[in-house]
Amino acid sequence: MINRDQLRLQKQQQCEERIAAVYRRLPKLQELDQAIGQKNIAMIRAGVLQKNNAERDTLRQEIEGLMQQRHQVLQENGMDETIYEPDWNCPLCQDRGYTEPGVLCSCYQKERLDDLFLRSGMSEAMRQFTFENFETRYYTNAEDMDHKVRWCRQFVQQIQQGKCSQCLFLTGGVGRGKTHLSAAIANAVLENGNTVIYRRAADLFELIRQYRYEENRQKFEEMLEQLRTCDLLVIDDLGAERTTEFVIEQLVILLEERNYRNKPWIISSNLSINEIISTYNDRTADRILDKAVLFKLDMQESIRVAKAKERMMAF
Repeated sequence: MINRDQLRLQKQQQCEERIAAVYRRLPKLQELDQAIGQKNIAMIRAGVLQKNNAERDTLRQEIEGLMQQRHQVLQENGMDETIYEPDWNCPLCQDRGYTEPGVLCSCYQKERLDDLFLRSGMSEAMRQFTFENFETRYYTNAEDMDHKVRWCRQFVQQIQQGKCSQCLFLTGGVGRGKTHLSAAIANAVLENGNTVIYRRAADLFELIRQYRYEENRQKFEEMLEQLRTCDLLVIDDLGAERTTEFVIEQLVILLEERNYRNKPWIISSNLSINEIISTYNDRTADRILDKAVLFKLDMQESIRVAKAKERMMAF
């Protein structure tokens, strides 16, 4: 995240350097600005300290005249009064991150979303996956798929409210939209400022294996704690990794921890529950079934194939 205090100081310094460069080119402008500054101080002294309203009004008129001269000098040289303003990244909040106390600026909200997305482990391509562009017309039962998408939207709302006690297991063949739907959920959760960790199963267990055997035990524990406590954990393509006793053990421990803490997760897999049991064990399947709603994404052929046929028919 951006250090906004440092950014503002940098922008103000750049502005001062820019004005100094203009002064070197236009000494007359510097003289006018100095005169305006001196008369402003004199006007405040006359009005506040001396209570001399006549003197104050005279000085105000003189200042207005000097400002008109300044405006003319700037105009003749292709500039205006904006040269005195720092070149803020966000003019709306002047890089403070808030428009008023307690009200976050849209620039900060975007920055926070970008940071959360980067930390989530999702690829940049996944950012385009939303509920809006998830097409249910390709599925065997489009109406049933519409119902599942509505459930997923409610799932997101529950996570955002911190009241989610369910999880989601997505099963179906290659190219059936499991990644799109899980990424759409993750993106919607991130937009609310919640934390998401999204990992392919093979990458996740390799990461756990690497951290486990590092000398820095604290680093390993911190990584595990993030997996246990993030607002949503997504394990993509379970079953594609090399299955070992270590993998099975870590999967069970992770699901047990999250189930115990009422922390939702999503698992997508080409495997059915029966295949999960035969590939892993009864205990793993039990941890999945304990909390998860099971959605099978069913269609005659992959979405990629269906869309390719549509393009061919268009010619």
